[in-house]
Amino acid sequence: MPEVFTELWFIQLATVAYVIGITALVLLERRRPSAALAWLLALIFLPLLGLCLYFLLGRAGVRRRRRLRARRSVNPTEVTRGLLPLETPLEELDQPLRGLVALALNSSAAPLRRADAVDLLADPAQAFAAMEAAIERATRQIHIASYIWRDDDTGRRWIDLLCERARAGVEVRLLYDEFGCLGTPRELFDRLTVAGGQVLTFGAVRLRYRPLMINFRNHRKIVIVDGDLGFTGGLNVGDEYLGRGLGARPWSDLQVRITGDAVLGLQAIFLEDWLAAHSDDHAEDPAFARQLADLLARPPAHSCGPMLQIVPSGPDLPFIDAIAAQFTAAIASAQDRCWIATPYFVPDEPLTLALKTAALRGCDLRLLVPLARNNDSGLVSLAAASYYDELLAAGCRIYEYLPGMLHAKYLLVDDRVAAIGSANMDVRSFYLNYEVTALFYDRRVTLDLAEVFTRELARALEVRPEARRQLSLPRRLGEGFARLLSPLL
Repeated sequence: MPEVFTELWFIQLATVAYVIGITALVLLERRRPSAALAWLLALIFLPLLGLCLYFLLGRAGVRRRRRLRARRSVNPTEVTRGLLPLETPLEELDQPLRGLVALALNSSAAPLRRADAVDLLADPAQAFAAMEAAIERATRQIHIASYIWRDDDTGRRWIDLLCERARAGVEVRLLYDEFGCLGTPRELFDRLTVAGGQVLTFGAVRLRYRPLMINFRNHRKIVIVDGDLGFTGGLNVGDEYLGRGLGARPWSDLQVRITGDAVLGLQAIFLEDWLAAHSDDHAEDPAFARQLADLLARPPAHSCGPMLQIVPSGPDLPFIDAIAAQFTAAIASAQDRCWIATPYFVPDEPLTLALKTAALRGCDLRLLVPLARNNDSGLVSLAAASYYDELLAAGCRIYEYLPGMLHAKYLLVDDRVAAIGSANMDVRSFYLNYEVTALFYDRRVTLDLAEVFTRELARALEVRPEARRQLSLPRRLGEGFARLLSPLL
């Protein structure tokens, strides 16, 4: 009997110690309350699996990257803040726009700049053709960051183009996310290295000498040619983004082409990522000093083109939710309309409240998402649908894109603000991924984006409240379960 009592006492003591330990571990991370609660429940009720997942998706690597950032002699994002002051005083903008500009400047050091030209590339084939033509014409430098790079016709064609430019003496730097390219053989990128280009991976999936980083992914898509031509948006490099390859389906996406001084914002973000990927043991890339000197030596250009800010976000930045804050503030400033397209919709509490409040104020609020069966993440689609009822009740209009996968990520507010980039409207993009969004304060760009949205809306089916009321019990249970997991998605 005493032995049984001792064993029970030991089990109880170990259980209490475990609960106290994991509670302290989670609370010290200063997570959002919903995410912290989800992790605590997983760790308590699924202790072995939950503990493995927690350490697999831990934050140690991000803390270390923060320390490396702090030790750098120069921060490229901060340096660009003071470059090439804008001719238009901030006071000439109306109050809501001034607030959005100040928010991006203070949360992510994103200075207000002008572009020579801005072109929306809403057809993936057109976008790939434009990027490939720019690469072929490069004379000095090519910088590319991609989350996914497939070993298929498109991926190999891009490597061939980059190899040809590298052999011609063009400085070529390619950065790809290791998690996003798990299925891509490293030999594909080795070809570029042999040709004289530089290739780095972002994030550690294999346990080498650093913590695993699979939960913090570089989801940015950036192409910069010769320093003054840039592309960003939703397109990765692969056949599927052209609607080809295995399991081909129609693909809707959006890329934006920017020329002029505003490209410095994309350049600064790329250089920041390049430094982070260069080495966890070295805070400086020797080539960075030369690159930064080139940026500083550029004479100011007096452009009269669209005003914009290039806004980054990431888990090692002082304000990790800079893009989430920007989206929420933009929606809250809407007076007449707010139209949103996103493939993955798992909003946090502030964004949900902003959407419902805007609709209740009478704003024309429309949300375009993929049809569930076309979405490449069924769990995310279920989680997204769990928010439909409350949004519809507030007056939001929700549309599901029918032809195929809607992968574009953008929003527009009235006729004055347009945001295009890599960030989805979900908690992963807001709090875990490294993302970039171009925020335009220009009537023409906003109206052009409205035309893109209107064309896609014509191929979508509106979600009706009466149809939602007829959902089966298993479907509703599935949505509810996916919603519980949404803080971890």
